[in-house]
Amino acid sequence: MLIVAIIINTNSYSQKGNKIDKNRVRSHKVAFITDQLNLSVKEAEVFWPIYNAHEKLMSQYRREEVNAMKSIIKNPNKPFLSQKNFDDINENEATKIYNEVANIRNKTHQEKESFFAKVATILSYKKILKLQVAEREFRKELFRKLKQSRRKP
Repeated sequence: MLIVAIIINTNSYSQKGNKIDKNRVRSHKVAFITDQLNLSVKEAEVFWPIYNAHEKLMSQYRREEVNAMKSIIKNPNKPFLSQKNFDDINENEATKIYNEVANIRNKTHQEKESFFAKVATILSYKKILKLQVAEREFRKELFRKLKQSRRKP
């Protein structure tokens, strides 16, 4: 029984190792940004609901943009755009897709402006600049860790 339990536990752990735990990443991001901005309790209480709503909307816009481009992606398992993906669409389809993507990017820009206007009422501009750097640094750190974890046998 002990050996079976160990094998099952090891197998489930190794399967989890290939997946990204979004909640764990999110909690690390919150801790990282809170630390980098040195947020007070009062600031954090007001900031995080606004930030989370903003991130949810930005994630939705990213999905919408990918979905707009899906019609020209030949292999859904490798959804990267390349020159080959554009060979089979006509100019009308390209115009439609371009307009959809442009519209989504405009909404993204408007959301960013709205977010920073809201955050400016809570945080100093210095902390807003630190937020932008902290987000970039967190992404770099996350990608570095993912790259390292994929190299391990």
